[in-house]
Amino acid sequence: MAKVNKRSEQSKLIGEHPNSGVFFDWFECEDTAATDGKKHRKLTNKGLANDALVDYLSNRILKHHVAPSRLARIQKKKQILGKHQFKGYMDDTMPFPVKSFTTQKGNLGEIILGEYLSASTALELLVYKLHYNPNVEQSMKGDDILLFEKGDVQSKIIMGEAKFRATKSKQALDDIVSSLTTKNLPISLTFVCDRLEGMGEIGLADEIDNLISNLHKSKTPITYVGFYHSDINLYKTIEKHLNSENKNLVVVSYSENNPAQIVKDSFDAALKMIMG
Repeated sequence: MAKVNKRSEQSKLIGEHPNSGVFFDWFECEDTAATDGKKHRKLTNKGLANDALVDYLSNRILKHHVAPSRLARIQKKKQILGKHQFKGYMDDTMPFPVKSFTTQKGNLGEIILGEYLSASTALELLVYKLHYNPNVEQSMKGDDILLFEKGDVQSKIIMGEAKFRATKSKQALDDIVSSLTTKNLPISLTFVCDRLEGMGEIGLADEIDNLISNLHKSKTPITYVGFYHSDINLYKTIEKHLNSENKNLVVVSYSENNPAQIVKDSFDAALKMIMG
C-alpha cells in the first residue's frame, strides 16, 4: 500500500507550500517538527535569479501601493509632461515609492506575506491597505495583513504580522509572538469595511461588519501568521526560541544572505518603473 504523507500542522493552518508559480521557484520550504508551542515554516532561496525576483517584487510593490486607476493617471501624466515636469509632479503629489528604508523593509515584508498566503491558502486580501496610506514614509497603523474567504468571510480569517531584521534577533521573534496572541483580535476590520463600502462592495462590507461581532463571540476561527525576514541563520533562532500559547500561530521565516539588498533593489526597480 502506498504511503500517505501526513499533513503538517503548518499546512493545516496555512495550506501547503505552492507546487508551482513564483513561490515554488523562489522558496525551498520545510515545515519543521511542530509542537503545541512551535509551528515554523522555514523558507530559503532556491537560487531564483536576482533579476527575476526583483522583477516580481517591484511589480508587487506597485500593486500594493498604487490603485490601478491612480497608476493609469500617473502613466498619462508621464506621456503629457516632460521628464523634468513629471518628476516635479511626482515629488509634489506622491513621493513614491517610499524613500524611508525602514518603511521599505516593513512594507516589503507585508507584501511578501500577503502574496504568499494568498497563494498557499486561496484566501484574499480584500483591501490593499497601502493604497490608503496618508504618509508613505511611515508605516500604517493596524494589522499588517488580513486575509478572508471572499465567498464566506465568516468561515476563516488570517491575521499576519511581518518583521524585518538585517541580523536576526530573539527580541523580534518575541515581538511577533506577543502581537499574535489569541487575546489580540484584528483591529483593522472597520477600516476594511469602510474601504469596501467606498469601492461599492456593499454586500462584502456588511459581511465584514457581521464578522466583527462574530470574532468577539469566538464564532469565526483566526489563524495567526508571523513573517520574519532576516539573515541566513534566522531559522536557528526560531527553532530554539519560538514558544507560544497560541496553537493557531505559524511563524514563517525567510532566510537569505543579504536580506537588506533585495529590499533596496526591489524598491529601486519600482521607482524606475514609475519614473523611467
